[in-house]
Amino acid sequence: MDIKQLYKTTILEHNRNPRNYGTPVNFTHKAEGLNAICGDQVFIYITIEDDIIINIKFDGESCAISTASSSLMTEFITGKTVQQALLLFLDFCQLMDKSKNIDSIESLGAVNALAGVKNFPSRIKSATLCWHAMNAALNGKDAATTE
Repeated sequence: MDIKQLYKTTILEHNRNPRNYGTPVNFTHKAEGLNAICGDQVFIYITIEDDIIINIKFDGESCAISTASSSLMTEFITGKTVQQALLLFLDFCQLMDKSKNIDSIESLGAVNALAGVKNFPSRIKSATLCWHAMNAALNGKDAATTE
């Protein structure tokens, strides 16, 4: 399967059947991500025990790319340490940087399927929104924006 097909398949699958979608009863960290230009709004809920992310969920109203990115991120970040998650946030920002000619970053595994978003620069903020919200939550902030 070529990268364009993988990108399309991944976005569609995670949008139709998002993983970790919903509002948990209990969590230790929470942040809202807002992209006012396109109307995406996502809430990230994280539960951390002994510096390990044991649960991460999301909800909100967002486009297919934002929903798919949230689904992939929550699957990928679960079980990581806070420090690992913060480093993966930086890696994801590098992957989504359209000025860099990067198609994949080894540490991101399956999340690399989102690299195709760079072909649609207006959608990069949709893909990165949940990551900015996760980063905000881990840094004790309650909101993040991609504006």
